[in-house]
Amino acid sequence: MVKINVKKLFGKAQDEGEVFLVTLSREELERAGFDTSTFGFFETADVYLQWIGDDFRIKYIFDGDPRQSYVEKVSDVGRDVFGLIIDSYLKFLDEK
Repeated sequence: MVKINVKKLFGKAQDEGEVFLVTLSREELERAGFDTSTFGFFETADVYLQWIGDDFRIKYIFDGDPRQSYVEKVSDVGRDVFGLIIDSYLKFLDEK
């Protein structure tokens, strides 16, 4: 079992601007509640936690192609939901 200190993870993102979280399959993203239907075909998504200006974001890069990316902001989903999204992705580290 992987034990991640989420508070330190957020602090590292603030210090470095971006922290890699995990690579998830399309199926894993769907199990976590991510709506993949609007993103066309992809097999995997690299997930990053970013600190841009004064806000956190989750960046998804599909199939390792930076031109195929999507960013989700705290303001898009709300602070509580944002935290739940991060937690749901980190739980997949236990399975890897």
